[in-house]
Amino acid sequence: MKQFSLLFLCLILLGACGQPAQINQETEAATGHQIRVGSVGFHVAYKIPNDSTARMEAFLQTHEKFMRETHHLDGDVEPVILSYAVFKAPELNNPLDPNSGETGNTLYGITEIYNGPEGAMAHMKLGQEREAMFAELVSLTNQYCVSGILGAPVIRAMQD
Repeated sequence: MKQFSLLFLCLILLGACGQPAQINQETEAATGHQIRVGSVGFHVAYKIPNDSTARMEAFLQTHEKFMRETHHLDGDVEPVILSYAVFKAPELNNPLDPNSGETGNTLYGITEIYNGPEGAMAHMKLGQEREAMFAELVSLTNQYCVSGILGAPVIRAMQD
């Protein structure tokens, strides 16, 4: 993905808002907030040259601080984050063979999952209010993103 378009992202999220999350209210009451079919998430993957990873690490530190300051682990005030994870690994010449050697790049994956479109939209609204952080996200995405799943519904989960 060479060009990251905020308009494209907003259109995807707005499209997801028209599709209600399929939530079993009894299950939610019994188990609390959990990832289920109909939850909405993001997953963005980056490939960054090893000599440029300090920039991504600085962004991730800022992003994690933002997430901790503005997101909730439970309750009814959005955004309620069901899962937030950042992955990091060296890119291997053959991803199925750990002995194949490294390419000189580092792979990062950022995954976030919300109860439904309302949480995803609340996340985007709050993120855009932090203009410097959001600008850096757009810049990193334009330069290094290799894949993005944005505002997509969860289609398989341990909870129905």
